[in-house]
Amino acid sequence: MLIFWIGLIIYIVGAIGLLIDEFKESILWGLLGLIFQVTHILFAILHFHECKKSLGTLLLGFLLMIVGIMLSGGRIAA
Repeated sequence: MLIFWIGLIIYIVGAIGLLIDEFKESILWGLLGLIFQVTHILFAILHFHECKKSLGTLLLGFLLMIVGIMLSGGRIAA
């Protein structure tokens, strides 16, 4: 269960980093990233060379969250 929470924190850090990368590109990308989560995927595809560090952090956090859920048997409690 601890792995899930660590993964969630890493995921949030990566998402914030990706959002910062979007705002560095343009205000429109940043605002769309705030409103629509799918915009992060589109931005990452179109601007991979600019956001690969934040994207890697986000994906590592997501992977840790999945592993944490699998190890806990699907029970995530606070």
